[in-house]
Amino acid sequence: MKTNSLAQSLAIDSQLCMPGSAGRLLKQIRDIEQIAPAFRDAGLVKAVRKQTSVNLTVSGIASRSCIKKALGGFLFASAAVRTDLLIQNNKISTVGTDSVSELDDIDFEAQRKRLDLVEMRHCYALVERTLNQETQSHLILIDTPLFIDRDMVPLKRNIRHWNEYRKTTEAIALFWTRHRQKLFPWNPNGPILISILAERFSAVVSIARQDLRTAEGRKYLLISDGFSADSAERLDHLDDRLTGIGDTRFISGILGGFSRTIAFRMVEHISRMEPAKEVSYGMIGFHFRSSPGGQIQMAQLAGEESDWNTELLDTVAWYLMILDLQSHRKAMPLPQLLSRQQLAILEKFTEYYRQGLNDTLRKNEIESTWLFGLDEDFDS
Repeated sequence: MKTNSLAQSLAIDSQLCMPGSAGRLLKQIRDIEQIAPAFRDAGLVKAVRKQTSVNLTVSGIASRSCIKKALGGFLFASAAVRTDLLIQNNKISTVGTDSVSELDDIDFEAQRKRLDLVEMRHCYALVERTLNQETQSHLILIDTPLFIDRDMVPLKRNIRHWNEYRKTTEAIALFWTRHRQKLFPWNPNGPILISILAERFSAVVSIARQDLRTAEGRKYLLISDGFSADSAERLDHLDDRLTGIGDTRFISGILGGFSRTIAFRMVEHISRMEPAKEVSYGMIGFHFRSSPGGQIQMAQLAGEESDWNTELLDTVAWYLMILDLQSHRKAMPLPQLLSRQQLAILEKFTEYYRQGLNDTLRKNEIESTWLFGLDEDFDS
């Protein structure tokens, strides 16, 4: 019986499939080239004007967690670091740093989701410390979402996960109760709190597939950000082309360097976010790219359409772009990148803690310490 090796089968398949794959990719590229100008003319994609001089104080917060197996279970370490930068006439200097951390044992139940909640609490704790400083930053950047998405809500039978969720929800609600009036837009001169998240393209792709000639189709757009209803006609009948283009390829094709998408109201997600009262005050977002080959990121900001306009959003986008640096093919604002570098020690420290815990238990030091002097007490 004649048989083919895997290498032979793959070689045959590649010869048969390559023309079709190449043709589909070329068609998608041509479709993107044709629809990109329509999105630009309608104001859905905007070039951000460059400024020659920058004077800015920015605080960047990065968070991280790691898990190690230990004694038949798990240990975790979670931390967040804040780095404050001062930019005066384009000259950058570091003016401060701060950190919070947590180290403990953890069981297997929903480990990653529980640590995501811990990281959110750490970020908010550092934001609160920042707001309590005498010198205020213009921008405060965090790398976790502003609010808790419903996919992070645990089942109530998962007791430990539920307790973590409850603690985080209460911490976020308390933060906004205490400090909302210190932040922009509620305080016109207050710092702007921004969540920087990688990718998450579903929102802008969903908007692009709406009939933007109707009020229903435009309900997610910030009309104050310069949407051109007159150009919406050119976006009609694009569904077929958009369906054949993946989300990542689509937004990569329409978003060039130093550009951003139109801002959109994240109202379609509000019913899925917690804490509900704080989310009800509004949240908007936009995607941006700082260089032609750079990673596309999404910025989340608190507030409603009436709080923002194109000039303000362009200023925020420009600041994020000039701070943006590429590290291991991932984009990150400079202060967050510096904070992330400090977090590199977390993995090694957790391993050191695990080894120390094993040694302590092996030597029975903990029990000896607790029982030290017990016999003398009884004798007396």
